[in-house]
Amino acid sequence: MQTEDVKYTGCLIRPVVTTAEGARYTAAANITDRDGETRTLGVEGDFADPQEARNRAMELAIAWIHQRSVVSDHYVRRQYRGSD
Repeated sequence: MQTEDVKYTGCLIRPVVTTAEGARYTAAANITDRDGETRTLGVEGDFADPQEARNRAMELAIAWIHQRSVVSDHYVRRQYRGSD
């Protein structure tokens, strides 16, 4: 499943959601930094919903950018889904 790229603090995040067995989903995120270097972060998980997988990929990408272990789910929803 192709998802749209997100610009975040000078980086480009590309969440990647893939259909797995049993109508489940996996997620990863490609991050391109300001210097043009790209990293891929994998998400260990088994998601029932593609949006849930995308949100987790975004959360991990943002955490990696800020060198933190996690960010809150509320922050991800507010910033990237437009909900409060």
